[in-house]
Amino acid sequence: MTFLTGVNRITTIDPTVTAVEDRVCHMKLDKRTSKFKSEYKGETYYFCSLACKKKFDEEPEKYLEFYH
Repeated sequence: MTFLTGVNRITTIDPTVTAVEDRVCHMKLDKRTSKFKSEYKGETYYFCSLACKKKFDEEPEKYLEFYH
């Protein structure tokens, strides 16, 4: 089941996992265990790697424009 909240897409896989999508590579992640995250315009975004986080941090609108 998928829920859209603001600009973050959150998918519940099971009751113990809250999955989010890496906005750069589109990998599904558990936000509780993701090591990389960024804050942008009051929202938290999670990433699979430092490389994806850096790409997002450099051009966040590029990776969010699809969801607007």
